[in-house]
Amino acid sequence: MSRNVGATALTVVVLAAGLAVALRDRLPERGTAAGDPSDVFWEMVDVSREGSTDAYLDLFAGEVREQLETVRDEMGETAFQQYLRQRVAGLKGVAVTGREDLGNTVRLEVEYVREASYETQSLDLRVARGQWRIVALGPTHEREPPVPYGTPVGPAE
Repeated sequence: MSRNVGATALTVVVLAAGLAVALRDRLPERGTAAGDPSDVFWEMVDVSREGSTDAYLDLFAGEVREQLETVRDEMGETAFQQYLRQRVAGLKGVAVTGREDLGNTVRLEVEYVREASYETQSLDLRVARGQWRIVALGPTHEREPPVPYGTPVGPAE
């Protein structure tokens, strides 16, 4: 009977280790060594401008990353690079306009300013593989500014 107890204990340990390995990328990590989550947004803009698809994809985790990898595979590497560059080409400015701590997740509110419009979006980030990574993208809301970008301000001459 002690032989069965030993085998059962070994089986439980092996199953627990397997479960821990399987969930490693799914569960949020704790710790502050990952830096500031808003740095991920700025890096996303930079690597998009460069058309660096691998660096761009590395900023994401979970289902969002899987979806982006599928899009890249369907579009092809060159078309995906062009898409990334085009997405930021006409930007006049970008900003992080808000931050909300949701426990293991941080939600950033970001804004993309173009000449005739601006877009707002939320990004949910979580620590995965030791770094903050984007795990969810909110819908993009496009708006026209009350005053067009570049309109002179000051007394009329």
